[in-house]
Amino acid sequence: MQDKRAERRGPTEAAGVDLSPVSHHLGFLVRLVQQRIFDEFHRRFGAEGLTPARYSVLAVLAANPDARQVAVANALQIKPSNMAVLIGALEADGLVERRTDAENRRANMLRLTARGAALHATVAREIEEMDRGFAAHLAPQERAALLAALGRFLQP
Repeated sequence: MQDKRAERRGPTEAAGVDLSPVSHHLGFLVRLVQQRIFDEFHRRFGAEGLTPARYSVLAVLAANPDARQVAVANALQIKPSNMAVLIGALEADGLVERRTDAENRRANMLRLTARGAALHATVAREIEEMDRGFAAHLAPQERAALLAALGRFLQP
């Protein structure tokens, strides 16, 4: 089953539209780049029910087992109510397990299941390939500089 989000935009419908009034706005350009990347993500992984948000949680938990749910939500800038739904879905799919924090019984600790870890490992390799494709027109130094510059936007 193909994810319809990956099909919603096309170059034919955008032909002839002058984007110069907004092409110098960082946020606008970042959003367009994000949209292209997310469209490709949905094309590749939509049939498995994987979204960028779901993948980001799997990736963060792969690097941070037994992380508090609220910490992961804050790090990924996901609202707590949305995070609860997201974790519920990942748990129902057998990708994440949730347990009560022994130090704070109101907090949940999260970790990948074996199935979640395997899915993350497989998808992470394909995302690396996808990233290389998107950055193919950049020299390695340009790609590194772009990632470094974008990373600085996330610093407090």
